[in-house]
Amino acid sequence: MPQPRSFPAADLSFISLATLALVVLLIGVSFLPSPPLQQPETIVGIEKSTRFEERLGYPDKFAEHFAAVQGIYDGYTPYPPGHKIREFQKALLTNAKRGKISTGLNWIERGPGNVGGRSRAIVPDPSDQNTWFIATVGGGVWRARRSVAFGLEKLDWTPLTDHLPSLSATTLDISRNNPNVIYFGTGEGVLGVSSSSGVGMFRSTDKGENWTHLSATSVSYDEDWRFVNRIAVHPDNPNIVVAVTNGAIFRTEDGGESFSKVLDLKLDLGLGGVQGPRASTGRVQDLKANRKDFNLQFAAVNRLGILKSTDGGKSWNTSLTGFVYGAERIELAISESDPNVIWASVEGTGARRNLGYPIADLYRSVDNGNSWHLVEIAQGTFPEATVFLGAQGWYDNSITVHPFSPDTVYLGGIFRWKAWINPGGEELELRTVILNKRAPFLSLYSFGQDFAAGRVGGGHLDEAAEEITEDEMSSVEIRFGPGLTQMAHRFTVPPNSERHRDWREEGIPYPGYTYADYVEVPFQAWDTDNDRQLMVSFRDQGNDGAWNLIHSNVRGLESSHSRELTFISKYDYDASSPKPEYTEKGGFAKGLMYSFWPYLHPDQAEWDPSSSPDGVLDIDVIPARGVYRTTELWENGNVHVDHHDLRVIPIEERMNEFHILNANDGGIAYSRDGGYRWFQGDATAGFNTSQFYDATKRPSGQEYLGGTQDNGTYRSSFSPSNRQGWAHVLGGDGFDVIWKGADSLMGSIQFNYILRSINGLPWEVAGNIQGFDGQFLTTLGWTPESKDVVFTISPTSGLLRSLDFGGSWHIIPLSDYGQWRTPLRGGGKVRVSLADPSVVWAGNRFTQEYGGITLHVSENALDPVPGDGVDHPVRTRAIPPPSFTPSARIAGLATHPFDRATAYVTFAVPCFPKVIRTEDMGDTWEDLSGFVGVPETVCESTNGFPDAQVWDIEVFPNTPSIIWAATDMGIFESHDDGETWAYADNGLPAVSVWRIRIVDDEIILATHGRGVWTLNIDQINTDTDRIAHEIPDSFKLLDNYPNPFNPTTTVNFKVASESHIRVTVFDMLGRKVAILTDQPYAGGIHQIQWDASAMGSGQYLYRMEADDKVIDTKSMILVK
Repeated sequence: MPQPRSFPAADLSFISLATLALVVLLIGVSFLPSPPLQQPETIVGIEKSTRFEERLGYPDKFAEHFAAVQGIYDGYTPYPPGHKIREFQKALLTNAKRGKISTGLNWIERGPGNVGGRSRAIVPDPSDQNTWFIATVGGGVWRARRSVAFGLEKLDWTPLTDHLPSLSATTLDISRNNPNVIYFGTGEGVLGVSSSSGVGMFRSTDKGENWTHLSATSVSYDEDWRFVNRIAVHPDNPNIVVAVTNGAIFRTEDGGESFSKVLDLKLDLGLGGVQGPRASTGRVQDLKANRKDFNLQFAAVNRLGILKSTDGGKSWNTSLTGFVYGAERIELAISESDPNVIWASVEGTGARRNLGYPIADLYRSVDNGNSWHLVEIAQGTFPEATVFLGAQGWYDNSITVHPFSPDTVYLGGIFRWKAWINPGGEELELRTVILNKRAPFLSLYSFGQDFAAGRVGGGHLDEAAEEITEDEMSSVEIRFGPGLTQMAHRFTVPPNSERHRDWREEGIPYPGYTYADYVEVPFQAWDTDNDRQLMVSFRDQGNDGAWNLIHSNVRGLESSHSRELTFISKYDYDASSPKPEYTEKGGFAKGLMYSFWPYLHPDQAEWDPSSSPDGVLDIDVIPARGVYRTTELWENGNVHVDHHDLRVIPIEERMNEFHILNANDGGIAYSRDGGYRWFQGDATAGFNTSQFYDATKRPSGQEYLGGTQDNGTYRSSFSPSNRQGWAHVLGGDGFDVIWKGADSLMGSIQFNYILRSINGLPWEVAGNIQGFDGQFLTTLGWTPESKDVVFTISPTSGLLRSLDFGGSWHIIPLSDYGQWRTPLRGGGKVRVSLADPSVVWAGNRFTQEYGGITLHVSENALDPVPGDGVDHPVRTRAIPPPSFTPSARIAGLATHPFDRATAYVTFAVPCFPKVIRTEDMGDTWEDLSGFVGVPETVCESTNGFPDAQVWDIEVFPNTPSIIWAATDMGIFESHDDGETWAYADNGLPAVSVWRIRIVDDEIILATHGRGVWTLNIDQINTDTDRIAHEIPDSFKLLDNYPNPFNPTTTVNFKVASESHIRVTVFDMLGRKVAILTDQPYAGGIHQIQWDASAMGSGQYLYRMEADDKVIDTKSMILVK
């Protein structure tokens, strides 16, 4: 049989016109599940990896939430590259200057030891096949050592980076000839700016025992170091390293002391592209070096294609930019047995838009990347094989080649697969479209379209196009030059139509375009297959009546944007009049063959349409061929879904013996028999990298319950450690949890899917909760004093309440629904006051922007439902936001243990306040983090608070002047009621902490990457000398605690300098009833007690005087 025609390796772009595609996907999508809201029976109490429906998650929803709290959708600038390590180092330096000594408290790492979090990379030690290094996105770098004891597999786990400020490790590589040298990179680039930025790269010269931060990789002015996606270390010289990031390729020859940017995707390839969260073009997401020749390297660029270097990464050229069904994320693998063979696992552009064609493809080159061909599924293959990446190849996409057979690969998407070339099989015939730009003054945006690396759309693969078939697609030339003009349909769009759009959307839908008139444009469109001129339409962004070609601009005033989208029709040109169908809204969609988004090349100073230089944009349809493959699902029930890295370890070729390593959303897995049997790594406890959103404990007992990203909700056994497993009780993504009594529990899954277990009975859906709209990060409001009353929120309905611990739910009407709204169903909060359960705070934003979107508070949230003689419904009040808060979604919400009028709101936007507090039920607010009034150019707190995301606040009930802030770099603490802050540095890893709870006598931390940690509250030293290690700069009377009280309460006060202090108590008639102190005090924070046993119930006032000057007066309530 003759060899099939392969795709030429040129700077051309392909898109399939195969009719088979629609049929394949229509069959394939039939097995995709409904969201868990409609499938409760597949969520509750499931075993991991038992049914396909239970494996599809929502990895993009977390990215949405992370972007929303950072203000990405609101136009705020993201945190600069390397900011986290600079803030962390600044905090350590501040501690050193203050004389603060690191204190190792007796933290207990509770695990779960059997639930690994998301791991992005796994690399074997070249000197020991049973030792592996793992990069986890929340828990840093770990080492696993495999052994066998009494015939049982065992892994010993060691965290290697707990002392570092960024635990978001995503890639690593080891020097083959000097395995002591390891590099790892940070920042999860698949999520783009929606994710937490990394801090560059680290290097170890002692196998991970110690690490050096490579400062050249975290410079704040170079955005391209924000996410490090892959690293390749020279096998013979560990000082030579190539690193690829979201936007560039870097190379060092001095071990990372300095780096050269050898390729800037934004400049060297002239990509342009949409700025902001949607700008996925230019992400260099994979890098593979030939194991036998480091000079030969291949890099994969999202939506562009595959690049090749023949000089060790110093220079790069395109190897393949043509993909039959479009391409977004691409992963590569080079055969060890035949390094001329390179494979690519490709996410098709239909993955995000549910288009009617395959959304996962394989390509292969057998001549070192000089030419490529599609490896299509064999006819008769079961339909799931067409989507082996599971419709989310942007998130999980991995591939490795059989170590002894270059024709066989192992694949990882949601599931694991095996595929191989059909020997002597039938050829596949396709038609493709290539793009050749011969107009040097013109550039095209890559904005996620199906042709030409995302730069050209339209045609029968555009779901919005009408009356266009595969057979009607033809080759087209767009001709520029003197005298080349024609008439075109001019369309306009509504003003502000691009503002605050969801980053996943593809722009304004065609029906949103309004026909304006028929005007002249400075080019002509010709069908070169049939020698006929074609109709043209365009979007007049500036609404100035003309087609314009200006420099790239998608920021600022929208009328100045370069969004002059151009549409080429299949219909014959008519110079005298517009096509009638095109005079309707979005009419150009009928017969739409091609669309593109042009802008003026950066090298061109200006462009005059009356004297345009010669130039041609060629869009040609040509035939091409591929080969067929067979694909099998290689899956079993004990391995977690969502696979991010696959590695093979050759053992013995004659026996076809090799091992496979796999990094996935549940940690790692491995096979010792070529993939037939698999072991999930967390079966051996100790790999504590779970990403928790919330955790709590059994009242009066040491059992724990928590919700995790990717892994659902887990419950521990009694007094667990990091070496013990927890029981999996709920599926999906797990969020807020409640443990009300000995056997009354509540858990939550995405979109307000709330479940409960009463009196030890099986979990059940919580009443009618599914009848309300839900947000992704389900939130629960409850305190022990709430008893059976639980709250949650809905993006549309507002505040929801259950009076019977989830048995039924009803809406609490809001005072102003207009101030509740949110453009994204993401992650608002609801919290019940720890001081008074009748006070409930809820909301998702707290800003004066957009006409005001604000928090709401109720002060009678426990009142009965109206009816049966009750006519006093629960009332809510919209809280006027202060002027200094950002417009982004809030990150956290907390209350005070004794003061019902006090609440805290936390934020995650760079250079803006991170923690604000009200002490008067929301009437006024103060910034506790020291950012108000600080210029954005300075972006440094005035009181030691870091410029970091803050997820929660906890005020210590035994000493309310002590406040802990849960940040993305560990705990920061204040010992003076929020006036000053310092890094706690008390033995907890510098991990992102998302929730702090105090239950009984334990502090419980839910970390996003290192599981659950607890600390006995007695560990927090509350004696005066410890609290007063710094002298306050002002006099202040603090709240008493507890309040209300019976019969004793404690009063704290601050003394700026040695003074005579008097604290006096009065009743509400102004009569003096007690003098609590009347003596000199040194500067510091002091506390006194009042025993009111002899007093009657009621409200009292207490006043502080310093040297006979009244400082403040506060109130307290005695309840007997």
